[in-house]
Amino acid sequence: GAPLAGELRCRCVRTVSEVIPPRRLARLEFLAEGPHCAVPEVIATTKQGQMICLDPVAPWVKLLVTRILRRYLPGQ
Repeated sequence: GAPLAGELRCRCVRTVSEVIPPRRLARLEFLAEGPHCAVPEVIATTKQGQMICLDPVAPWVKLLVTRILRRYLPGQ
């Protein structure tokens, strides 16, 4: 198969920290830091299909990620 060169780097070139209303979001993807990227990445997909990289240190993004983790990982 073809080499997966694009997989071993950060997906987010720049991030946004302004608040996006959660009702506009269709999907939220959280990628922990690792060999592919030195920083955690939070990628939101809007209901219109636009992908937006959210600033993982923005307070509202941290809150959103915490709420989602609590919902899917009971006991955390």
